[in-house]
Amino acid sequence: MKIAIDASRAINEKAGIGRYTLELTRQLLKSDSKNTYLLLFSFMRSSSRKEKIIKEFRTYKNVEVKILRIPGNLKEKVWGWKLPWFKSLLKDADIFYAPSFLEVNLGLNLPQVVTIYDLTTFLFPEHLGKKMSDFFNLKTQQACSKASKIIAISKSTKNDLEKILKIKESKITVIYPGRNLIGTMAKNLPSFLKAKSYILAVGTIEPRKNLISLFKAYAILPPRLQEQYPLVVVGAKGWNTGKIFDILNHLKLENKVKFLGFVPDAMLGKLYKEAAVFVYPSLYEGFGFPVLEALSFGTPVVTSSISSLPEVAGKAAILIDPQDPKSISSGLQKLLEHKEEIALLKGNARIQANKFSWSTAARETLVVFDEVVKKVHED
Repeated sequence: MKIAIDASRAINEKAGIGRYTLELTRQLLKSDSKNTYLLLFSFMRSSSRKEKIIKEFRTYKNVEVKILRIPGNLKEKVWGWKLPWFKSLLKDADIFYAPSFLEVNLGLNLPQVVTIYDLTTFLFPEHLGKKMSDFFNLKTQQACSKASKIIAISKSTKNDLEKILKIKESKITVIYPGRNLIGTMAKNLPSFLKAKSYILAVGTIEPRKNLISLFKAYAILPPRLQEQYPLVVVGAKGWNTGKIFDILNHLKLENKVKFLGFVPDAMLGKLYKEAAVFVYPSLYEGFGFPVLEALSFGTPVVTSSISSLPEVAGKAAILIDPQDPKSISSGLQKLLEHKEEIALLKGNARIQANKFSWSTAARETLVVFDEVVKKVHED
């Protein structure tokens, strides 16, 4: 079987879908010598990181690499056209894998498999704005309709696909992502932080991550806990951040909440490991990688009781109502003041984290590819 993969996001994005594409593709090539692969990379500007990843993929004997010099916005249009050159580019591929709905080629007759992470723009259109949400919603619907099979990264996402897009259960397979292992870890924390003396939150600063409720929850913690445990927020600025910072100033927390922005993996690993508590009160997640990352370091977690987060956290976290600042605050206070609760969660954390692996994800993804190709031959 020849498997074509649009692996562009593996080199163009460092987090989220980019990380998923990189790790899954890497594991497929590492574990599968039976099939052959055609990897497509589309980008305009080169970089040392891009070249390094492509060079790594070229080392596998069963891999062919094709590079398309095309801007992302033009690619989105072209991928909807029936172009003979694209068909010839894929040569004798048996299946085309799109790591997200934007990579599904609407003009291609080849059977396709797509991974869907969440339906955020359907449920929270106000977060990106109506125009952008409508665009993503249309692209998602088209991709799901075109694909022979859909991989959902959680049962929660599968349920949303069935409920919102009315997709048949038989068309969807749940395959959990693996946990992202952080290699070399930074030796020291930032100078203003002490080990086990801060609360950590990780994620892009945007409305869905629910920082407003987190700030309100932090504000009602006893003053002694605020003094002992500053709140550290890691993540780049996203969209619609104005209200988030307005609430921070209104609550007079400017000196108690530390924003580190985007940090390299080495520092992120150190921050996870040394945090007293990790908190993730997101309003909606297709999976919730930061929760899994925190658990892999044995760090006590407070997270939402909705969407996919209970699937990821299992019995290794305190689940809270993300809409209720008192619930979030109560979860934080419980972990900060009760060592026996921390010990229990620590015991469960790594056990839960070890349930998720890229080797399992790759193996289950190959099963989906096989099923799709066999069905085509039978038909």
